[in-house]
Amino acid sequence: MSATMRQVKVAGLDEVTVVDSRVPEAGPGQVRVEVALAGICGSDTHAVAGHHPLLPPPYLPGHELVGTVEAVGAGGDGGLVGARVVVKPNVDCGECVNCRAGRSNACQTLQWIGCDPSGALPGGMARYVVVPERNVFPVPDEVSDVDAVLVECLATPVHAARIAGDLTGARVVVIGAGTIGLLSVVAARRAGAGVVVVSDPVPAKRDRALGLGADATVDAVSPDFTASVHAALGGPADVVFDCVGIEASIRQAVGVLRRAGTLLIVGVPPRDGVVPLPLFQDWELRVQGCANYTPQDIEVAIAIAADGGLPGDEIVSATYGVEEAAQAFAAAALGTAGKVVIAPASS
Repeated sequence: MSATMRQVKVAGLDEVTVVDSRVPEAGPGQVRVEVALAGICGSDTHAVAGHHPLLPPPYLPGHELVGTVEAVGAGGDGGLVGARVVVKPNVDCGECVNCRAGRSNACQTLQWIGCDPSGALPGGMARYVVVPERNVFPVPDEVSDVDAVLVECLATPVHAARIAGDLTGARVVVIGAGTIGLLSVVAARRAGAGVVVVSDPVPAKRDRALGLGADATVDAVSPDFTASVHAALGGPADVVFDCVGIEASIRQAVGVLRRAGTLLIVGVPPRDGVVPLPLFQDWELRVQGCANYTPQDIEVAIAIAADGGLPGDEIVSATYGVEEAAQAFAAAALGTAGKVVIAPASS
């Protein structure tokens, strides 16, 4: 094995490079994964553009991962070697009040593989990545790599749908038809939503949402937005998944919700915004932040994929090699394509 490997680095604003990195060794409690596919997240494109409030460059990206366990550290489970796995990139302490309560996604000292400016937890846009053994989840044989690389993405809306409460028969709106918005349609359907309406300004993205199970779509910049959404739903929404997270989308969400409805903030807000607090109070709206996922959510996402409910071929639009990382990030940043992924093992 070569002592070095090529690795994608977000070196600065608008600067995606490829560098030589040492092949990592798996220590106690760790495994080394040979990465098959690594997705480019919206968080990555926002960070490169300087729009992510919590992720400043430089860092080594790659937190949406599927690959094969190639080595285990001392005392690890040797039976994992050769297993195809997805990686849960959020690393919790397991001991704080939230971890003990089953809310490890809200760990007080949460760290992120592939989203770490300190450099302590490099990502998987390289041939190999080392991760905690407890953070890998086996992938069933019937789940393709293209579907599996979306498991981490799907786990976010699965988590949002779970903490929203009972969605059986609910009227649901999804604002934004990027990857997370599309997968919110999948998650809401899995959770029993009765009718799902998706909004986006891009016609092709609205069409993709219909193909993935939305009942109707609405142009996000329509002057009749609220009336159009209510007509498509048959009334006001019970729950809104805001997968954009800006002031305008939050105002749209409040406009379509019923009194005592639930607003799920799923998209990462790039900045503070002015929101209609009087309506939050008077309508007794529930505003719920939704941050990543727990192991339970990862397992549900894998089960959805195993059941054929995660059509990766309809969402993943392009695959690039490591040396083409700058082109891949540029394509992902356009926002009109589907999911863009990098294939390190084939580079």
